[in-house]
Amino acid sequence: MDSQQRQSHYHLRPDETGSTVNDFGSRSMAYSRSGGVDNPFDDQVSASHAGNPTQRSMLFGNAQLPSGGFGNEKEAQMDAFAMKENKTGPAGGTGGEGNVDKGEHEHIEDLETTKSRRLWVFTTWALTWWIPSPLLSLCGRMKRPDVRMAWREKVAICVMIVFMWFFLLFIIIGLGLILCPKEYVWTLDDVSGRATEKSSYVALRGTVYDVTDFMKQKHGTSAYTSTMDLILQSFSGNDINASFPIPVRVACPQFVTAKDDPNYLYFYPVQGASEVDPDQANMFQHTMNRDPTSKNLQDPNFFAKYALPTLQKFKKGGVVWKFDWINSMYKDQSKYWRVINKEVFNLQPYFDASKGGLNVNKKYNILDSRLEEIMDQNGFGTADVTKDWDGISWDAATRESNYNCMKNLFYVGDVDDRQSVRCLFTNYMLLAFACVLMLVVLVKFLTALQFGNKKRPVPPSKFVVCQVPCYTEDDESLVKTINSLTALEYQDNNKLIFLICDGNIVGSGNDRPTPRI
Repeated sequence: MDSQQRQSHYHLRPDETGSTVNDFGSRSMAYSRSGGVDNPFDDQVSASHAGNPTQRSMLFGNAQLPSGGFGNEKEAQMDAFAMKENKTGPAGGTGGEGNVDKGEHEHIEDLETTKSRRLWVFTTWALTWWIPSPLLSLCGRMKRPDVRMAWREKVAICVMIVFMWFFLLFIIIGLGLILCPKEYVWTLDDVSGRATEKSSYVALRGTVYDVTDFMKQKHGTSAYTSTMDLILQSFSGNDINASFPIPVRVACPQFVTAKDDPNYLYFYPVQGASEVDPDQANMFQHTMNRDPTSKNLQDPNFFAKYALPTLQKFKKGGVVWKFDWINSMYKDQSKYWRVINKEVFNLQPYFDASKGGLNVNKKYNILDSRLEEIMDQNGFGTADVTKDWDGISWDAATRESNYNCMKNLFYVGDVDDRQSVRCLFTNYMLLAFACVLMLVVLVKFLTALQFGNKKRPVPPSKFVVCQVPCYTEDDESLVKTINSLTALEYQDNNKLIFLICDGNIVGSGNDRPTPRI
């Protein structure tokens, strides 16, 4: 067999029906061969294309595009040799992408492009449109459209993998931050753990402040000079609401006027959310009558004008409370802790004053009676009264006045929702994925187990050819290979062992060439 015949055998492969399919898969060519090496049809194939090198090279796989190497893989549906050219060969019929002559010895079959192939082609071009084909032809040395399309498909797969990586990173990292943004919040337990010289935190009216550096500075009045040891002993790690009482007239000017309290003497007995007694804790109270020599303390609005601007520089975040604990305070201990729109209010001082013996002429009942009613429900419902608050039919000015009054006097923080389903959704999802993977591994493990004796399959009755190419093997290697083939569980009358001496070379360690062995 000459070189052209060998080349045709390399690029054409028989299919199940006996026809011959080229390596590119989109068009099959069936050659009927009647016999051995001297098949006359082989000579016809060589002779019929001897005068046309272009046609012969296309038939035997050495593609040379008529366009000079810049074929359009998109118009060819990115599948080489899949688009039929509208040209007729010398023997009739269609010559295809090489204008191959159709003779009596060949049969050309056009295969229809499937919908899945079209979809994949569209996807490939959607992901690789930014890579021009001339660039691949010139720089990448990809002259053939099928080679360029194969390269584009590989790039498209890599791009899809990268997209999936970013999607998984978004699910693991980004989605959680979107559903539950990072919050700089602290519980009172967190604050209580910061009561040292190197780290000192305090909670004041729903906000946490880091006073580590502030307490080392000289401050206070001439009569009451603050020291670091005093702050560490009385303030650090505590809720210090009781140290900064706010006059009711300052906090709720709409409800308490100058006529009602000309000297700013109305205070609610605020002891703080942590129920710290300022007297027992030796906690300094920033009030007007505490130090008459201090000009700043004589200002009724001392907290908003002087204390808050100074502390704002040391702000660390907000105070949060677990709703189960708030609800327990309301249901189990009859405390007036309430939640409105996730804001926590400690109304215990208000009801202690309004129900006490000093409430002459109901001077401490400054809030709207409808608001007092939903705050004092004797254990009914839960501590969250948002629906009742929204259900009160009052004008916007009245609503705002009552809200501002509560916010200035009784606000202690927000509800801690860091353990809510919204914030833990991504954790639950990753856990579900892990469970699915474990289940798949478990199922595969169980299916791999064999309980009892497994019947051996019946040996197949198909004809089998075992082809053994021998090049430089020695006697021992050949004998071992042949013995292993004879032991195969195929019927002996359907099994053919075909040994090929491929070369007349003496191998390393041999004294004879392979044919003589």
